[in-house]
Amino acid sequence: MGLYIHIPFCVSKCGYCDFLSFEGKGTDLQEQYVNALLNEIKATSYAPCRGGNLPPVSFAQDTPIDTIYIGGGTPTALPSHLLCKILSEAQAFNLAKDPEITVEMNPCTTPHSILPELKAHGVNRLSIGLQAFQDNLLKTISRAHTAEDFINTFHSARAAGINNINVDLMFGLPGQTQAHWQESLSQLIALSPEHVSAYSLTPAEDTPLWDALEKGSTHLPSESADREMYHEAISTLSAAGYQHYELSNFAKPGHESRHNVSCWLRKPYLGLGLGAHSFDTAARWHNTMDMKKYLCMPDNISEIREDYQPILVKDAMAETMFLGLRLTDGVNPQDFFNQYGKQLTDCYGPELEMLISKGLLAYKPNIATPPIVGAVTCRPQPGTQCSNIALTPLGLDLANQVFEAFL
Repeated sequence: MGLYIHIPFCVSKCGYCDFLSFEGKGTDLQEQYVNALLNEIKATSYAPCRGGNLPPVSFAQDTPIDTIYIGGGTPTALPSHLLCKILSEAQAFNLAKDPEITVEMNPCTTPHSILPELKAHGVNRLSIGLQAFQDNLLKTISRAHTAEDFINTFHSARAAGINNINVDLMFGLPGQTQAHWQESLSQLIALSPEHVSAYSLTPAEDTPLWDALEKGSTHLPSESADREMYHEAISTLSAAGYQHYELSNFAKPGHESRHNVSCWLRKPYLGLGLGAHSFDTAARWHNTMDMKKYLCMPDNISEIREDYQPILVKDAMAETMFLGLRLTDGVNPQDFFNQYGKQLTDCYGPELEMLISKGLLAYKPNIATPPIVGAVTCRPQPGTQCSNIALTPLGLDLANQVFEAFL
């Protein structure tokens, strides 16, 4: 199973961000929060993580943790000694051999001296928020750093011995041109990170960016320009040796995000911290989003866990489809049958036929088995290993339309 730890603090809030995070909070609140988080870690690592009026926990206490992801917010907005306390306490869980331990960070959020400390506390993967190499674009979306700040942070991470780095890029920014995007891709490839996440900016309600768009004081590139940037990312990064393994993610071979892939494959994860979500394959729930309630955590930690939602089999099958189809390898019908005892075509025959006819889905050779004749158009046979069903290039552009078909 995976472990997610939420740090809700930022040096400053980006104009597009609607995540559960706060800017400019003092160290007193940060210390209180970390103390509460440490208490939750201790209570969870040694006792069932649900209780009270909730069904018995299905997480075994000895289930190995193979990924730890510390996100936010900006985890490195914490003083280094507090962040290292969290990493140390997380060792109380039963960690699998060679776990992937990721920490999100933004340039200029903390002295570079923290990077060797993170490495010493087991961190073997960083996710750095760059978004763009053009300082004017960074200002437009209220980023607190410059391109030079990012480059210095990247080199400091390398000097600290961290050899697995993800970098976030955004396209579709206000004022961004195709030339800007090509420049960002080229400069990032020159640095050779192991992983790149390339996202299209999606405005969220009740954010400064949303308000500016509503007022007409700023404008996003056209939809066609946005798609052109996406296609440029796929072609440019693929040519540079990155595998396009998920809608928005590219990795050098062997450096796919293990934590995120597990989520897309519906493997269990436990969320700790304010508002953190959990999933045990049978249900979902999340921690309270009320900071005061979280800081006053009761002895029975089940009281901070809210919105428990059992997952029906039909909903689990739908999740398997729209999460699994995010991966460019797609969904394997044999795996679907092994999990649910039903043929994929029996459950979603009309939907698959419709999406295939529109050119949004196609059968492709399963990378784990030998290719079969006519793999692009074949229908899988019951009880046999067969081709995966996956998004086509057109399907990548219209992925939401594909996913909605399974809801």
